[in-house]
Amino acid sequence: MDEKNREKSAAGKNRTVNLFALRLAVAAYLVYLGFDLLRKFLVGASTLSPAAAWGCGVGFMAAGLGFGLYSLLRYRREAAAEKNKTEETGKTPEEE
Repeated sequence: MDEKNREKSAAGKNRTVNLFALRLAVAAYLVYLGFDLLRKFLVGASTLSPAAAWGCGVGFMAAGLGFGLYSLLRYRREAAAEKNKTEETGKTPEEE
């Protein structure tokens, strides 16, 4: 039974890490989109108005940074909850 709990704990940890990596990839892409919009505007390759280019560029970068921070905080919270649950009861959160 102890081996089964360890396997479920490892699966829960892998799920948490995978979700964190996916969220960080989305956050990085949002930052990249904002940076690319601004870069193209500054080089002169964009047909957007200055207000739209700056607004969208800064908006995408802010959204990416915010989502990255959210991802980090959620990962830390889920990892701590999983660790506490495993230590207290010997069961992973998925077993509830």
